[in-house]
Amino acid sequence: MIDFKLTRTTSATPEAVFDALTDHASYAAMTPLRSSELIQPGEPAPNGVGAQRKLGLVGPPLVEEVTEYVRPSRFAYKLVSGLPVRNHTGVVEITGLPEGSRVDYHVQSTPTVPGLGLVMGPIVKQAIKGLLDGVIKAAEKR
Repeated sequence: MIDFKLTRTTSATPEAVFDALTDHASYAAMTPLRSSELIQPGEPAPNGVGAQRKLGLVGPPLVEEVTEYVRPSRFAYKLVSGLPVRNHTGVVEITGLPEGSRVDYHVQSTPTVPGLGLVMGPIVKQAIKGLLDGVIKAAEKR
């Protein structure tokens, strides 16, 4: 199983972090992703629950679906397709601090092939780290 948590602090407000994090169509402009596209709007529109985003880095694109959208404190998604895993979820909790925000990003995933987690785990963690760093940098510019 792949299971990790990344924590960052930032001078950005929780609202700015949440808005950057949920701006799915802009991920390619603020993160290492090659492409990002909102392929299905959610509720509240466009980036809320039920929204699907297609993300490209290397290999086949990933499709993820938003499962929780509680502005400005909590965002969650599940992987629909693109990796040899099942039950892949990401949960982001944003806590306001006197000087900005704390962001906790928790990922869990079960590879479909035994032992694949040893290879995939560090790759997924590095990809999420790059995404989180880009989102925070964008939030700090808002």
